[in-house]
Amino acid sequence: MLNRYGLTTIVLGTVLTINTATHAGENEANEGRWYISPSINYIFADDDRAADNDIGLQLGLGKEVSKSWNIELNLLSDQLDFETGSGKFKQYGLSVDALYFPDRSSRIAPYGLLGLGALRTKVPGNRSTDPIAEIGVGIMSHLDDTDMALRAEIRYRYNDDDSSIPTEDNFGDWIVGLGLAIPFGGSTTPAPVVAIDDDKDGIDNDTDRCANTVPGATVDALGCELDNDKDGVKNSADSCPDTVQGTIVDARGCKQNMDSDNDGIKNSADRCPNTVQGSKVDAQGCELDSDNDGVKNSADSCPDTVPNAGVDAQGCERDDDNDGIKNSADNCPDTAQNAKTDNQGCELKEIITLKGVTFANNSAVLTGNSVEVLDEAAATLRRNADLNIEVAGYTDNRGSATYNVRLSQKRSETVRDYLVTQGVSADMLSAKGYGPENPLADNATADGRAANRRVELRILKH
Repeated sequence: MLNRYGLTTIVLGTVLTINTATHAGENEANEGRWYISPSINYIFADDDRAADNDIGLQLGLGKEVSKSWNIELNLLSDQLDFETGSGKFKQYGLSVDALYFPDRSSRIAPYGLLGLGALRTKVPGNRSTDPIAEIGVGIMSHLDDTDMALRAEIRYRYNDDDSSIPTEDNFGDWIVGLGLAIPFGGSTTPAPVVAIDDDKDGIDNDTDRCANTVPGATVDALGCELDNDKDGVKNSADSCPDTVQGTIVDARGCKQNMDSDNDGIKNSADRCPNTVQGSKVDAQGCELDSDNDGVKNSADSCPDTVPNAGVDAQGCERDDDNDGIKNSADNCPDTAQNAKTDNQGCELKEIITLKGVTFANNSAVLTGNSVEVLDEAAATLRRNADLNIEVAGYTDNRGSATYNVRLSQKRSETVRDYLVTQGVSADMLSAKGYGPENPLADNATADGRAANRRVELRILKH
């Protein structure tokens, strides 16, 4: 038995042979018409079906809806015998296909297709209707002296059938088809020849003596651009359109050695002749972009952008996840919308341990780099002023519980008071000492006790 690739080669080769032997007609003859498309298909059954390959039928109703697209409604029918036993897959269904033609003007018009539909499958003891999806390629060739077209295609059909064979969730069949497209209704008269105007200046190519006019330029009856002030520079390139006749001008149509945009650079050396008035320019007369973000200074609302940062049209760095932290400083660039974040753009946890905040022995006096850590925490809290925060203090288990609770209370109050001095609203802060409660590590070791002596910021629910 031929494999799917061999049969495909034969089908496509047959179309090419017929098309070469019978001179192809104009593809535009059937533009916009309805057509029916009967086809005979050969189905290469998915190995998981344990079924034989077989013949199927297809009948389509289609229409050319644009220069590049056809839409088709197809009725499908086929039967696949089981490899063993007397059963068979009996299938019939309906699909809607979109055909894309990159070029209909060639003798053989190739196309790609995508389709969606449903397939009714009957096997002994089961019936089901399941969605299908198809993808494929084909060619269509109009036959000489007729409106019909010969077509051939190969497509892959995905069938979401999970009930015909209990152990299988879906099937994928290959289908090779050969058929006709038979138009009906409408007129087959070719469209009248339209005059061509490649440069779209209103003058047909046959009359146009200046075939590459600048788009939008005003032209004369021969399609050549006007030079209103007769200085030898066409209007579209003339930066000084009212030059007095006889004036010697430069390539921009301005009097030589003028500085038309008053940027201090003469026209003859000015590569940017229309600089915004008052802008600072370089030696070529082009406006500066001091922070090299691609936005000129006159339009740059953020003139000190971080190098290589992505900016908007105003030259300001983007904040793609809208968390208030610019992309270059955002360590968590995909934060969920409206999430509470710290100064690195990362979502706040319910418990924030202030690592590095330490106190003198048996005291509430801050030591070490505590101030740096608390300044960072204060900046985060100022950005999230609607939170309700408890400053929780903890100790290790050495000493009496009463003493440790009193000491942790003083330490939590010290931290709260410092945060208030850094601009955090006192209304959002409370302080509580828990003494040796909730240890993070084993108090039997020095490292464990050090870990348990800590201050945390707890986000309380309203």
